[in-house]
Amino acid sequence: MFRVTEILDRLFRILLIFFMVEITAVISIAVFSRYFMNSPVYWAEEVTRYSFVWATFLGAACAFRRKELVSMTVIVNALSPGIRRVVFLVLEVIIAVFLVLAVVFGIRMAMVVSPQLAVSTRVSLAWLYAVVPLSTAFMLLCSLENIMALFQNRVTGEAQ
Repeated sequence: MFRVTEILDRLFRILLIFFMVEITAVISIAVFSRYFMNSPVYWAEEVTRYSFVWATFLGAACAFRRKELVSMTVIVNALSPGIRRVVFLVLEVIIAVFLVLAVVFGIRMAMVVSPQLAVSTRVSLAWLYAVVPLSTAFMLLCSLENIMALFQNRVTGEAQ
């Protein structure tokens, strides 16, 4: 499973770079077009907004894998290693359950909005909402990987 999450993590990081470059380019083109050509690009705001949503969800998934999301560990770190491992295991199971629900409801939401089209680009909104089940499924894989590691007693839950 580690190999799959590693490949997906690399892919997501490449997509993050693409989205950041794309957002910068589209905004630059839109500003140039509006102020120097006196002809606004009608789709620029929508494309940058949707790209930012995708970048946010993919970035959160990559940060989750690296345990770089904000967390409060003062009390947990004061516990003995054995109890700390149990606490982290319970937390990972709770997170995994939440992520399963997020994947299921993300897929449902994408299916519900699939007939709707974006105003200026005329692309199905399912493409925008698809990032929710995609990123949460990746986080679920990472959470399952963490659970396996905790069961194998390889880690104590701290950021590595």
